[in-house]
Amino acid sequence: MNLQTIQERFKLDDEVLKISRICLVVFSSFIGFGIFAPVDELGLYDPKWIRVIHASITISFFVATYFVNWVRKNIQTIMLVFFYTMSAHSLILLYWNSLYIGYLIGMILVLSCIGVSFIDRRSLVSYLGTVTSFGILVGIYTKEHQVDLSLYLSAIITPALVSYLTLNIRLSSVEKLRISESQLKKFQDRMLNELELANETQSNLVTTDWPKKKGIKIHSFFRSFDQVGGDAISYLEREDGKMALFFADVSGHGIASAMVSAMAVLAFKIHGNQNQPSDCLKAIHDELQSLVPNNHISACVLYVDLETKEIKYSIAGHPPIIHIHKENGPKYLEGMGTLIVSFLKPSLKNYQITLESGDRILLYSDGILEVFDESGEIYGEEHLFASIKNHSDKKGDDFLNVIYEDSMSFSAKKISDDMSMLLLEFQ
Repeated sequence: MNLQTIQERFKLDDEVLKISRICLVVFSSFIGFGIFAPVDELGLYDPKWIRVIHASITISFFVATYFVNWVRKNIQTIMLVFFYTMSAHSLILLYWNSLYIGYLIGMILVLSCIGVSFIDRRSLVSYLGTVTSFGILVGIYTKEHQVDLSLYLSAIITPALVSYLTLNIRLSSVEKLRISESQLKKFQDRMLNELELANETQSNLVTTDWPKKKGIKIHSFFRSFDQVGGDAISYLEREDGKMALFFADVSGHGIASAMVSAMAVLAFKIHGNQNQPSDCLKAIHDELQSLVPNNHISACVLYVDLETKEIKYSIAGHPPIIHIHKENGPKYLEGMGTLIVSFLKPSLKNYQITLESGDRILLYSDGILEVFDESGEIYGEEHLFASIKNHSDKKGDDFLNVIYEDSMSFSAKKISDDMSMLLLEFQ
């Protein structure tokens, strides 16, 4: 993997930029030694004008790292030039001043800094080889050493080796990061793929294409709180000619709830021919109770006789069904019952109603009701009934959409659960 790819994948350029700024400050401080230090009293040859120019350029680039994009983008190349310049400056001063210990410390400082400043092995090895070689030559050809030659050579070679080892450790860390990031990317891709499959499964759990039947129109609506949800709306054409409808809301969100929804729909398809709606719900409960330990289900099952407009239904812990009379407006149908797929044995009853042409039946999940405005007031039944009355002139999908939009407007589009609705329009 090349340097640019590593920086893009791991965003190391921010780290390198911070380290480069520190190095530029260190360089400026070291250069300032010759400007403010009493070099004449120490008998050192250290032209002030060279240091003034060098320090000015170093400080200018330090400031530029905050304001100039080109400098930030090319900071590794710029710093390599600075390292060569600082090394050449130090080696010249070492030669002029007979290996004076102050300049040797500066040389050691420069050699040590580069090990933590680069993630490009080729540039570092080239630099260390060049500077160390010239440093050795300076030590050999300098006369009247102020530092023992063996000590000088070890002081040059040792930080060079430390810098190289430091780079290898850092590159090893980068490689581990690369592997970890690659594994994380594979995991994320797999999860996204599974979420897409779950989302596709979810779309199949909420029936949107309803069969055309004489005397009735059926419409459904679904919005998921998460990428996938736990609501399900399905139907079965029974052997006796009636239509069985299933509306369920699984507790929780996400893939686990979607899986339970799929299991519930499958159980409904198997048991939708039971004599009574409550028998169907109890059969679903018996099928899933041992398989689903952590979720419960609120649900409704309706048997609709399309010829007589008679509906038999049973409710398992679900919000009450709303009957929208063509003249008298909305009211709740009687009926209640306990949740299914819970630890308790469900207590369920059957109910019956015969409708007239123009009547509508609305089923909805509690996600429609349980939204809150900024003051903490819940949308609730009162606002739902008001919305139904205000938009009673609308039909089908338009009717469901305006109820949804009214709930969303109330809560400033902040939802806390899946939102689904089922509308039966008798003609």
